Amino acid sequence: MSALSHTMGGDLDLSGTGGVAVVTGAAQTRQALLRRLCTNAGAYIWQPDYGAGLPARVGTVMDEAGIRALVLQQMQAEAGVDQTRPVTVTITSPETGAYLLAIAYTDATTGTVQELTLST
Repeated sequence: MSALSHTMGGDLDLSGTGGVAVVTGAAQTRQALLRRLCTNAGAYIWQPDYGAGLPARVGTVMDEAGIRALVLQQMQAEAGVDQTRPVTVTITSPETGAYLLAIAYTDATTGTVQELTLST
């Protein structure tokens, strides 16, 4: 199965020929996860539990346990993530006031371990 390619925070992606690009496999799962993690909960009226709203947490007091639990909950809801394999969520602070969120998961389509990183 494939989907239209969309970079979170931007517009639809274009192919090399100028048409709308499509994604499949691990890239499709990655885009779906970014969309899920960056969408505010309640933004989709028919799916009120969809979304983690991570960008809205920038500038607030860091709650590592809360963010880890929220990310794990959203990962369990994503069809592209192999639910029989463990998901690892690591939060580090490489410098004062900055955080790095690293998520390791197994892609359900390809069976490969993928890493997704987000930073403030």
